[in-house]
Amino acid sequence: MPKAAPKRKQEQTPPRGFAEQERPFTHDAIMRGIEAKKVKALIDRGALDAKQVYRFIPERTFNRRLAKGETLKPAEADGISRLLRLTELATKIFTDAAFARKWLSLPNPALNQRIPSELAATDAGACEVEVILNRIAYGVYS
Repeated sequence: MPKAAPKRKQEQTPPRGFAEQERPFTHDAIMRGIEAKKVKALIDRGALDAKQVYRFIPERTFNRRLAKGETLKPAEADGISRLLRLTELATKIFTDAAFARKWLSLPNPALNQRIPSELAATDAGACEVEVILNRIAYGVYS
């Protein structure tokens, strides 16, 4: 009786984050313009909070672009990309999406009482938030 072929160990793929699943925010895509419907899909899935998105693009403007099938301007898409990156990092570190969104929306003493999601308005601000999140991840006192 022939031997059965040995079972191959199934490769496990690492868990993928929000940005990796959608991949809407590459440099080229931002420069061409991100479709408003992709951002809406992220809001609907809970990956982004609508109120935080509206800090980068006014709600009426966003809804108009959504209705007309338009794209976001590069500056708007870039800000939303930073927000998505911070949301994904916070969710990965806290392992609780609701807590991560709450953490991003409250004043933080390690950031001089500034709100992390508001700091995503600039790349320098987003980097400050990433530093604090990484300190939390590695247990460094902040």
